Amino acid sequence: MLEVHLRPLVMSDLPRVLEWSRDEAFCLANGWPVGLPAEQLQDWFVRLLNNPPVDLVRKGIVVATPEHPEGHLVGFVDLRELNPLEKRARLRIAIGDETHRGQGVGYAAGLQMLEHGFSELGLERITAEVHSSNSRMLGLVEKLGFKREGVLRQHETRQGIKEDVHLFGMLKGEFQPPRDEAWLLAFTSQS
Repeated sequence: MLEVHLRPLVMSDLPRVLEWSRDEAFCLANGWPVGLPAEQLQDWFVRLLNNPPVDLVRKGIVVATPEHPEGHLVGFVDLRELNPLEKRARLRIAIGDETHRGQGVGYAAGLQMLEHGFSELGLERITAEVHSSNSRMLGLVEKLGFKREGVLRQHETRQGIKEDVHLFGMLKGEFQPPRDEAWLLAFTSQS
């Protein structure tokens, strides 16, 4: 069984982030420039750790297994465009470790970040924006309980193609929080 938990990013995570930056599919799915020099990525990462934007909460997604109980970083989850006045933010999930995509890790991380946003940060609304080509994320946000709110047709150009962006939203009262840790672990995958 995999155990998924969130933690702050640390400098020792940089090698994993550099590894993900060489994955073209990951970069394209997450709006990262493909082929960014390692020095530029390192500078960005150091700035993110030392002086994070005030409107961003980013947590590392860590997966632990019986073989590796200390766990290892497989991605990150954000609450971005955090607006304390309006009590809203936008959710973003990125699984960098290809072996953990489609394994329920994003779902477990998403539940934990939604719980953090609604319970600890006092948010009343969390949104998500998903490109039409990202079928996994489209399914994930609906599984998390988001409601489809609209489509921005041909909104962004990705790889030279105009692409729709789907808009989703969740209100605090619509969130079904994990009942206990065993329940949450049930949504991660068998190893």
